Amino acid sequence: MSLKLISGMMKSSGEEALLVMDAGGTNQMVVIDRQALLEVGASPRCDESRLQENIDLFSRIACAKYDRGDVERDGRIRIHAADLGA
Repeated sequence: MSLKLISGMMKSSGEEALLVMDAGGTNQMVVIDRQALLEVGASPRCDESRLQENIDLFSRIACAKYDRGDVERDGRIRIHAADLGA
């Protein structure tokens, strides 16, 4: 695994979650969109507990995207609902 999870949190707007991951001594930001949070789990919910319940899954997706160079122009990795099945 090329990235290591440091922390995860919901943004105050409730529209996105953020993961801070270590990329060999530098921080790599990962943004998880609302739809991705809603789609993991039996009942649709977009909150801190849903993020924490699935943080390992989101970390693995972020690592895979990082390893293949799937990083946005702003340097962030973005996880969308479509990434859940990839």
